[in-house]
Parts: sequence; structure tokens; C-alpha cells
Amino acid sequence: MTQHRDSARSPAPAAAAVAAAGALTAYALAVEPYRLQVTHTELPCPRLPAALDGLSILLLADPHVSRWGKREGLLADLLDSLPEPDVAVWAGDFIHGARGVDPASRLIRNHSRARYARYGILGNAEHKLRGESRRRAAASLREAGLNVLINRSEPLTIDGATITVAGTDDPYYGHADLQATLADATPGRFCLLLAHSPQLVYAAAQRGVDVMLSGHTHGGQVRLPLVGPIKTQNPLGRALDYGLWDRTRLRETLGRDPACPITLYISRGIGVARVFRLPIFPRFLCRPEVAWLTLRRRDEG
Repeated sequence: MTQHRDSARSPAPAAAAVAAAGALTAYALAVEPYRLQVTHTELPCPRLPAALDGLSILLLADPHVSRWGKREGLLADLLDSLPEPDVAVWAGDFIHGARGVDPASRLIRNHSRARYARYGILGNAEHKLRGESRRRAAASLREAGLNVLINRSEPLTIDGATITVAGTDDPYYGHADLQATLADATPGRFCLLLAHSPQLVYAAAQRGVDVMLSGHTHGGQVRLPLVGPIKTQNPLGRALDYGLWDRTRLRETLGRDPACPITLYISRGIGVARVFRLPIFPRFLCRPEVAWLTLRRRDEG
């Protein structure tokens, strides 16, 4: 008698699927969130003063510090191992709750270096603190050595060449005032704008900003093959996720021309946030990023 194996009833495929799902979940929760990556990108800046060609900027965004833990220790070690950049920028969302203020300040004070200047801006996470608590947080960041720009700009002079460095308050919760931010900027001068959320890129381009640096999106934090990011918290759409964007890429991807040249860089961020309000903090196919940016005096492409 011939025996037939009923493969549909075999538990092996189901067990394998459950094991694979478990392994991927463990990786997303316990491995990738701590795999900090240093990326190196050159930003085209045709109006950059010749003396500043090659200026290095270390961009750090979204650490979401709640305590001094594993991620903070890894980030501190990484920052200590890097060469000293010309400028360091912290692009908001320093904290996850008020308890994160002191360890975030410790990171900045003891492990964030720069040859000429260190800047910071506020993100929506800071605006989850109320009134005096938020002001104390900003004061703590300043005491740690950051020049915190809140809807204002100032000149930065290096090797005899001057550029404008501007920083908005958080755009995502509606605290950014781009007009006030650029009110004192010298017309025609190269302008570097720091804005936590990239949603201001079109308005910034039309106001003559040359380079804009942002975070906020976490690069999607969880990215799926053939799908991309599941969510970026970006009012301009899920496609504006991370990396280098120029006028051409903005127009071709979002279907809207900025009308003026601009270079935007969006960091994937360092920390993690809840996904769809669930009590989980994963990263998947979207490693945390410390971005080493080099400004180059050349056109797009």
C-alpha cells in the first residue's frame, strides 16, 4: 500500500514561520536600534564661500534620551572616536520625558566636540514639556555648550568668510516662525537653516536658504522591502524620508518644484519612538545614523 504524506498538516512550515517572525522581531527590538552608523555625504553648495569649501558638519538628531543607558553609552563612545568636525548640529528631539534632560546634557557636554561652533534646535519632543520645564531644558542644553537657536539666526565667521546659521523652533507642532528666524539674515549671504521637521523645505527655498538640515522622520524607523517607510510623521508625505534631497529630487519625488535651489539633508536619527502608539520601539532596515556632512562648492549633480 502506498502512503501519502499530508504536507498541509505538517507543523514544520508554521513553526518555521513563527521562528522567523520571532527572530526578526528580536532583531528589530534588541539589535538594530543599537547599530549606530556613521554616514558620509557631500552636500552641493554652489553659493558657499570658497574659503569654506570642505566645511564638515556633524549632524545628530532625535536621540530621544530618557536615561543613560546602552544607546547613550554607545553614542558617547562613537562620538569620542570621531575626528573633530568644524561644526556640530543637534537637530532636536533630545529627550523622551523630563528625566532625559540631564543625561542628554551630559552627552553634549562631555562627548560632543566641534572646532568652531555647536548648535541646537528644539523638536516636538521638547514641546511635550510644558512652560517652565521646557525653558529649563533649553537652559540645560545651553549650559552644556550648545548655542540653541529658537526662531533666530546669527553670523558664523570662519577663516574670514561669513555665513548665516539659522534655527527654527519646532515646525511639527507649529512653533516655527521662518520670517522671524531669517529676519536678521544678511540678504545674499549663504544661509544654513536648522529645522527639526523637513516640512519647511519649500518655504525655506523660497526665502533663499541654501542648505537645510533636519531630522524628525527617523527615516521611517521601520522600513519594509518594496514598501519603504511605514510612517515618517511628515506633512509633506511618506516619501520625504531621509538622506540628501536637492531641487530636482524634490520636484520628481513630490511633484512640486521648490522654485529655487536648495539642498536638504534629513537624518535617520539616533533614537526610537513608539510605532503606532504601541509600547514597542523597533528599528528595521533603518539603522540609527550619525551624519558626517561635507559642504562642497559645486552645483547639483
